Amino acid sequence: MSTATPTAPATEPIRPPEPGAIALRPLRLAATVGSHTVVDFFSFLFIPIMSVLEGRLHLTPGQGAVIISAGSVCSGFVQPLAAWLGDKLDTRVLGPLAFAVAVVAVSLVGHAQTFEHLLLIQVLGTLGIGAFHPTAAAAVGQLAGQRRSLGVSIFFCAGMAGGVLGNLLSPHMAAGWGLPAYTRLILPGLLAVVVMLWAIARVPHRHHDAHAQRAGWAPGEARARWTTVGLLYAGNILRFTINMMMVQLLIRWCEQLALARAGAGVLTDAVRESAAAVNGPMQAAMQLGMAAGGLSAGAFLRTHHEKGALVVVPIAGAAAIIAFPYAGALTDALGAPALLLTAAFLLAVATGVGYAGTVPVTVALAQRLLPHRTSLASGLMMGGAWGFAAMGPPIAQALINALGLTPTFLITGLGLAGAGVLSLGLPGKLLARISPH
Repeated sequence: MSTATPTAPATEPIRPPEPGAIALRPLRLAATVGSHTVVDFFSFLFIPIMSVLEGRLHLTPGQGAVIISAGSVCSGFVQPLAAWLGDKLDTRVLGPLAFAVAVVAVSLVGHAQTFEHLLLIQVLGTLGIGAFHPTAAAAVGQLAGQRRSLGVSIFFCAGMAGGVLGNLLSPHMAAGWGLPAYTRLILPGLLAVVVMLWAIARVPHRHHDAHAQRAGWAPGEARARWTTVGLLYAGNILRFTINMMMVQLLIRWCEQLALARAGAGVLTDAVRESAAAVNGPMQAAMQLGMAAGGLSAGAFLRTHHEKGALVVVPIAGAAAIIAFPYAGALTDALGAPALLLTAAFLLAVATGVGYAGTVPVTVALAQRLLPHRTSLASGLMMGGAWGFAAMGPPIAQALINALGLTPTFLITGLGLAGAGVLSLGLPGKLLARISPH
């Protein structure tokens, strides 16, 4: 790929500059990636303290599931809309603006007094978090140039790092600061917004020769590409739904563990805090697996070998989910019950790899399949699929109520295996001939 913009004939409009012509390109790329860490830190502040919030606001487990589901709906379905609007208006300002809304809304969690207050905060915060993602992901794809898959993987992993920090720190912040003091996060969050705005404001929306590529497609090529994107989309719907089912399952698993350790039959405030202290690291473990899987895929998975990974990785992750509720029995059988949390942590890591390790691969593939619609491709693969994940927590809670935890883990694992089976339908010949960047 040339680093200089070709001189266009006088009768043609001047094309946008290639990514290589953007000033301070590596610094802008790093800043955009870093902004993902910050925004996902905010997006994961609620989940590890959900049991505490339920106790504070006198919510039922079902209402807690609704709060989590609302986040998936809002952060998910807003992404294709934000991507389309950004392309339509030829602007990237929507990403930083949405980021700012998220920072302010999430930081007000300690001021919620009712279920409705918390739901409103969650809706506003996750709308902002969701609208950030397609703009930032498309900008990273452009800035990364020929290393698009690696760039998107690093971007994805940076978000996971933010999620890990949110999951680990939020229980300590809640216990040490008190929930109302989360407003301390507003100023540093808004500073990150300013940095992001500088980083992406001049990044073009698509590759410099995207329209030329589109014009050169053979008859039926567009249909085949959109069909393949649809199959990737369906697989991501399954992956993200399993993700959110696991979030709910781990919340309840940690509560049961805390009850057993306390020898109690009721979730008191003290038991809920004990559950939150375990839930944070467990949720972080899944984030760690997501990050490790995504980074490994971007660094080591070769172009045109993506289909195999999309089949195998979810099936391996399904095995970890099915094994999760047996971690206690395994450590007891080995005579090492103290290793229960270690075993559970490792299984949670493997679970995260299974349902999310290949998500950056799907984003990069979709951008390569639709080079003229990279923001929309990003929005579909992430938010457009994530929105359906709202089904996950209520489904998981309903299954727990009806069947118990262990059968629900089994059903969840089989669902993830289904994503791998679905990927068998991806057209290998088409994936082998699309542009690598």
